[in-house]
Amino acid sequence: METVAAAASTRVYRPRHPERTVLYRALTHHFEHFVHGYEERFLATHGYLRSCVEPAVYRYLNCGIFDQGVARVRCPDCRYEFLVAFSCKLRGLCPSCHQKRELLWADWAGEELLEDVPHRQVVFTIPKRLRIFFRYDRKILGELAGCAWRALKLYLTAYFDGAAVTPGSVGFIQTAGELLNFHPHVHVLVTDGGFTPGGAFRPLAWFDSQHVERLFRAEVLRMLLEKELVTEAIVDNLLSWRHSGFSAHGAVRVEDRQGAVRLGRYMIRCPIVLKRLSWEKETGEVVCQGRLSRRGGPEGGEARWDVLEFLARVVDHIPEPSQQTVRYWGYYANAARGKRRRATLAGDTTPTSGRQDDDEFTRRARLTWAKLIRRVYEVDPLLCPFCGAEMKILAFILDFGAAKAIRKSLKLPAQEPEPLAHAPPETLELIAESA
Repeated sequence: METVAAAASTRVYRPRHPERTVLYRALTHHFEHFVHGYEERFLATHGYLRSCVEPAVYRYLNCGIFDQGVARVRCPDCRYEFLVAFSCKLRGLCPSCHQKRELLWADWAGEELLEDVPHRQVVFTIPKRLRIFFRYDRKILGELAGCAWRALKLYLTAYFDGAAVTPGSVGFIQTAGELLNFHPHVHVLVTDGGFTPGGAFRPLAWFDSQHVERLFRAEVLRMLLEKELVTEAIVDNLLSWRHSGFSAHGAVRVEDRQGAVRLGRYMIRCPIVLKRLSWEKETGEVVCQGRLSRRGGPEGGEARWDVLEFLARVVDHIPEPSQQTVRYWGYYANAARGKRRRATLAGDTTPTSGRQDDDEFTRRARLTWAKLIRRVYEVDPLLCPFCGAEMKILAFILDFGAAKAIRKSLKLPAQEPEPLAHAPPETLELIAESA
């Protein structure tokens, strides 16, 4: 009996603990000091502190915290009970909620968006000299993505000699480099070929990245000239460089829909990876490790910052509330998918993928919290680990006092983040001044 109980207990849903992470601890104990000293230290290098930053941070600090509101779940048979804390649903800042969006997108894209044809990942980057325009005006990040799409469309039109062949493309706007530096770039998931008006797929025999890079460079410079952000002299100077700083890397190719979904998940990933962050008590620094290379070492090296510099880099990548970070073009555009769906419903015999489309991404929100947990951790949180009965959600507790009392009755510890001690001298000076 003990063995059975032990085996069952390994399948118990265990809530995450955001208060133990370096990100949460840094924001809890130092965000107010960061805001107080932002203008003096970071205005010149990071620009003004955007109005969306403070509301996003305070929402994140309530995410996953029992005392800020919970759902109460109980087994009707054996009375086993646990709590599920509310989430903030933020992009870019909260790794947990961002992963939920990633999973929702992957499920929707695999079932309703992507065709079962070869796809290619193309990463478009711009010179450091031009990145400042995108830091101060986040709206033109969408136009940067548009430049990437037009470059691909022009290339494929020339490749197929002007024939009516339409590629499907999804663009993902990212602002973070490997070590949380501000690095605006666009990942594009594009069909490795295009679709004819009859629905047949024509593949590419080769992909010329250099040609696409030149087209992308021309589109970006034209856009910046139209907005009067650069002059003809600056454009001539950029074009005179031996290495332009623009790139269109398109070496990664997958053969089927599942491979395309995996690529898409990589492109839409959260810029903050908690397992790469650590706190070094001896120096009072946050350490960020780059991705591991095939040789086992960090690919991008590592970076060390005092806690305020770390927070300045983190808030750089919080998207504006209305900013669209995923774009759809060509065969995958909303209008094109809607047209094919209407034709299918009207009984049109035009060949299509045979899958019902849905223009509203929010329809995937029908995937409940329990289904997402099953997908990630292979644990069913609504199946009682002791008697196997289906657990029920009793209530949603919104009152702070009631949520705290229920947490105490279940003997759950308070989620109090440990301070990041031994801050560097310049951080201590700022904290003393703000006090």
